[in-house]
Amino acid sequence: MNVLNGVMPFDLMLEIIVSVLLAATIGYCAMLDRRLRAMRSGQDGLRELIEDLSVATRQASEAIGRLREASNATGQQLSEQVARGRGLADELALMLESGNAIANRLGSLEMRRPIVGTAPALQPAIGPRGAHNAASREASKAEAPQHPLLDLLKRAR
Repeated sequence: MNVLNGVMPFDLMLEIIVSVLLAATIGYCAMLDRRLRAMRSGQDGLRELIEDLSVATRQASEAIGRLREASNATGQQLSEQVARGRGLADELALMLESGNAIANRLGSLEMRRPIVGTAPALQPAIGPRGAHNAASREASKAEAPQHPLLDLLKRAR
């Protein structure tokens, strides 16, 4: 053998190299095992997270459905109220047109009627109370705004 001369045999050198490579492989496998365990434990947490997300998505979907139903019901009520309001507005416009037509007819009748004389106004009772009432009535007439339609109706009587 050549061990005595300071030279190692080829077989021994090959076995040492294979042993070193096997040790490196064992170390690498141990490291991979630790990483796989960590990944598996992370997968368990990920599964829980996905399940929670699925439950939350289902609840959100149900809430959206309920909101859609409420929105449809509110929209229907609103459209009914708008339709009723439009009907009332049309009816009010018709009443206003009729009132204006009546006012115009009363105005034209008032202009056609000859002024013969005005009827004397009723006089209040004589005395201090009557004088006071007449004065307060005159003051309220001066303060009250004049409405042409109201004047026409008063004259028509």
